Amino acid sequence: MSRRLPSLNALRCFEVVAAHASVKKAAQMLNVSESAVSRQVRILEEQLGITLFLRTHGGLEITEDGRRLATAVKEAFDHISNAIDPFQTDQDVVTLRVIPTFALRWLFPRLRRFHEQYPMIRIVVQTRLNDMTLDENDADLGIRYGLGDFSHEDASELYAEWIVPVCAPGHIDPAQVEQDLRAATLLHPLPDRQDWVTWSEKTGIALRARDGLDFDALDMALSAAEAGLGVAIADVVLAHQAITDGRVMVPLRKAVPTGVSYFLVRRPELRRRRQVKLVEDWITAEIASARSIIAGYAG
Repeated sequence: MSRRLPSLNALRCFEVVAAHASVKKAAQMLNVSESAVSRQVRILEEQLGITLFLRTHGGLEITEDGRRLATAVKEAFDHISNAIDPFQTDQDVVTLRVIPTFALRWLFPRLRRFHEQYPMIRIVVQTRLNDMTLDENDADLGIRYGLGDFSHEDASELYAEWIVPVCAPGHIDPAQVEQDLRAATLLHPLPDRQDWVTWSEKTGIALRARDGLDFDALDMALSAAEAGLGVAIADVVLAHQAITDGRVMVPLRKAVPTGVSYFLVRRPELRRRRQVKLVEDWITAEIASARSIIAGYAG
């Protein structure tokens, strides 16, 4: 049967641009130049004889024709992906998208155990400051941090976050912990500084909770605490190894829940892949120890 199809490369570029409403983002994801992406979208518009995007000073605005095409193209590429999946030669590769602190402080120290158990499966870890979301298809599994309102996603909770102050040994005087905390430089794992505010409010210990130093990730704040720059507020699970090793200590063993959790998110269409299921089951089994760590603070 004869099929009149436009350029598949142009369709792929269009799909990514439509998903993110950004040529720049699409170029980054496709690892090509922005001009190449724009050219492919223009080619597709010329081939179809329709306008897919309105170019404004504020950016791209998808047209109604573009929206209908984007839905159809995504479904078509999903069907193609599902059809060829069983024949791929890289079925033993599982891509896992993880936020940096979780990768550095929890996942990487455990990966050797996975490879010893499953030497034929290779986990490719993508570290991103932003979480894996439903419309992204460059990872098989993701570790997501949030409130759990993922109504349109296949997600399961790994553990609920509890936080506690940590600092370098000797940084806080055990005889006057609260006094030293009030005078200490507070290290914030995120620029919103909310974690220290939450801890102060839930413990009833008054602090200048919005003063201190900002970081973009908990790992940076923990590293600063290890270097003696101040007191970080840390997830008890992700800080556990540093505490056990003596790189940081807990000056006041008062942990509080933040109401936020870590979740495992999946691409539902890939769950039939044995390799993906093995990685998912391994993460779930390994994370079980997090509950006992939390219980040691919450009990």
